[in-house]
Amino acid sequence: MRVGLKAALTAALAGLTTIMTTTPAAADIWPFDGIPPDKSTHSYCYTTSVTAEVKSYIPGAMSYLDTATNIPGVPFHSPCETTNSSSDGTPATDVAWFAVWVENAYGEAECKVRTASNPNVCDQRHTRINSSMIKTSSNAHQQFIKTVCHELGHTAGVDHYSPLASPSEPPGAFGQPQDCMASGDVTRIGNPTGSWIHTYNAHHIADLNPHWA
Repeated sequence: MRVGLKAALTAALAGLTTIMTTTPAAADIWPFDGIPPDKSTHSYCYTTSVTAEVKSYIPGAMSYLDTATNIPGVPFHSPCETTNSSSDGTPATDVAWFAVWVENAYGEAECKVRTASNPNVCDQRHTRINSSMIKTSSNAHQQFIKTVCHELGHTAGVDHYSPLASPSEPPGAFGQPQDCMASGDVTRIGNPTGSWIHTYNAHHIADLNPHWA
């Protein structure tokens, strides 16, 4: 009996270990790449690469970020301020939009300028939209909306998740609704015309809000 009980317990523990190691994390990290944005307004600008088509998707996303979060404004800069305050006393524009090729991705947001006062804080991210790749997708209009929202979320430090992974990753935390921080193609994710493609769920908003509280 004792040998049988021991074997049963060993098998049960092995199964529990498997579940624990294959279940995705219940929460994401902020900032997603370890580099927080500065705590001022979240300004934006267009580089010369940004076409009228891509521009048409950006103001709405910026306005939503402004109204949905604690960020104290999203002023538009023209032209882009590309250096931090050490050179001219003016911080860099927080979000510099590009419409350029990105290898194997619909977009990316990379910190390219650090603040003058703290090299661990991002002053400007180059936010790249791969319009060529997006135009080949099944629902290009919706993919543009989701990608702009997604990359803008990264500029505010929000992490992404992969509903198409195996096992699927939760939307920042278990029980949260899908939002634009989902990685991948909107058609494959499902419900491409839903409001999730242009919004952040409560968990992701709660990730970034304390930074600007």
